[in-house]
Amino acid sequence: MNSKRSPIATVLWGANNIYSVRTADGTIHEHLRIKGKILPDTDEGEYNPLAPGDRVALVQEEENNYRILRRLERSNVVRRWNRKRRALQAIAANVDGILVVTSTEHPPYRSGFVDRVLVMAELEEIPAAVVLNKIDRSITAETERHLAILEELGYPVYRTAATDRAGIPESLRSSTVGKVSVLVGRSGVGKSSLVNHLVPEANQATGEISRKYSRGRHTTTLARQVIAREGSARGAIFIDTPGVREFDLLGFEVTEIAAGYREFLPFIPDCRMSGCTHLHEPGCAVLAARDRGVITPERYRSYEGLARSIQEETP
Repeated sequence: MNSKRSPIATVLWGANNIYSVRTADGTIHEHLRIKGKILPDTDEGEYNPLAPGDRVALVQEEENNYRILRRLERSNVVRRWNRKRRALQAIAANVDGILVVTSTEHPPYRSGFVDRVLVMAELEEIPAAVVLNKIDRSITAETERHLAILEELGYPVYRTAATDRAGIPESLRSSTVGKVSVLVGRSGVGKSSLVNHLVPEANQATGEISRKYSRGRHTTTLARQVIAREGSARGAIFIDTPGVREFDLLGFEVTEIAAGYREFLPFIPDCRMSGCTHLHEPGCAVLAARDRGVITPERYRSYEGLARSIQEETP
């Protein structure tokens, strides 16, 4: 057995503890397993120890045969609550930005979903932007209102029609140059189509929308990292994640969630009570800001719904 070399690699995708990784020289190793039963430097309660974007150390056991030795420290992690396993699930790691991909219809825009992803991004200190796809279709006044609120808060909003490359604005392409961006969205919003036009060589599978249920068919079943090789993409890397119906944050505390609404931050320190939930407490500076109109009713209702759902479902 030869274990002298321990190259560093990036996880491209994985399932059932079998992973594909890419080393710094561009070599891709497939069907790699973890060395041992538990990956060092990971928590036993983690739903999945590795996600696309994770950097790992490899050990060579024999010629062209590697195993994953350990996970290197993460700079950040994109995660959501997995209801089936009752644990936070990492869907990407070490990213430079999150693109919350939405659509005008089929499936319709859901402000609550967008807000939840943005909250998670804030808690992980990951820059986030919103991509409104299918702008060739009608856009409701409620959607425009929510997007205007987000832009006022400083979130970039890109409008796309991911039916061809011409439907992708140059501002979106420029924002991803030389960065690792993860796409998060509901099934059927067009994440894979967007990646296909941003990175033509990706050739991601796309599928039709189920009109009966107004949602996608989950054509992306595993998160995958896609590397742009052609010059026009200028070093962009994308992680395309499976579409989901909900984006739950049950693994977080209510007080943490509040800090994920960036407009709450100036007021939270002024709350009278320690551990204020900003739902009913006297002397709550967040509620006072809402009453003055400094915090919009839409965003406060978004927080209130999310906070109460966490309270109801947390044992």
